[in-house]
Amino acid sequence: MKFAFVGKGGSGKSTITALFVKYLEKRVKDALVIDADINMNLSGLLSTRTEEKKFLSNPEVSRSLRTYLRGTNNRIKDVSQFLPTTPPGTGSNLITSVADNQLMKFCSPISKNPEINLLTVGTYDSKGIGETCYHSHLFVAENLLSHTVSDTSYHVVCDMVAGTDAFAYSMHLQFDGIFLIAEPTPESVEVCLLYLDLAEKSGVADLVHLVGNKIEDEEDLQYIIESVDKKPIDWLPALPNLKKARQQVRPIDSLLNEGRIEECMSVIESTGLRPRLKNQERIKLLEKLHIKLNEKPWVQSGYGNVCEQIDPQFVFPTRQEMVSSK
Repeated sequence: MKFAFVGKGGSGKSTITALFVKYLEKRVKDALVIDADINMNLSGLLSTRTEEKKFLSNPEVSRSLRTYLRGTNNRIKDVSQFLPTTPPGTGSNLITSVADNQLMKFCSPISKNPEINLLTVGTYDSKGIGETCYHSHLFVAENLLSHTVSDTSYHVVCDMVAGTDAFAYSMHLQFDGIFLIAEPTPESVEVCLLYLDLAEKSGVADLVHLVGNKIEDEEDLQYIIESVDKKPIDWLPALPNLKKARQQVRPIDSLLNEGRIEECMSVIESTGLRPRLKNQERIKLLEKLHIKLNEKPWVQSGYGNVCEQIDPQFVFPTRQEMVSSK
């Protein structure tokens, strides 16, 4: 299934993402991990490094992946015509495994388990100062997500952009579970309230699950519940050993044994395994956004009528169907 971790910058979403990946690793679960945060902290937390030439923001990487995703889908005239909302259609190649050869060459290994790997979107570079937007780097990640078929045995785990940036295009539609990290601070709950409001207005409110973080006592937990008017599905304590582990560049694996971390990770996984949105429903929401984006002057002038990319006959398959047909 597809899991996203969101929240205010500094709320601990990257740390919780990394802990969740390590939790999956212990259970030998297959997982594609995507660092979609402009600050790219996930590789350090997972004790790996990603070469800049493998970043999804690298034009050669994005073109290669989009060429693969396009397949024989003739509704997409050229890979340069991909928008963040471009839906899959008849002939599109769909990704069913982190071991997909087209992904592996851009991945960084996270563990001894070859079925857990990291893709990094990337950040600004010196050539783009003053003339680029990070959201454009996310486009290929959105394309990958919309063309990925996951299930209970294959997870996609994404450390998201901070705050409400996920609502810029289609990232908020791409997941089975969106885990909103809430600290017991006014700034954090303010972001949570805004995120939940936007989720309601965009039709994905049922996908958003609150997770408390840095909880020191019952008062902290009650503060979040009363301020956000939503009960967390679970919570994590403050981790006093985390800072030292990071300063000493030690793996965070050992932190799984602290407090109630594994219990919380289990709750997160079980929640994500019960999606509130079917794949075909998600495709329809994506198509609706695509039609809306088509109305923008910059799309009309640069891409033409992209509504032609929508395939009304396309039915999103299950992963089992895809694997069985190979």
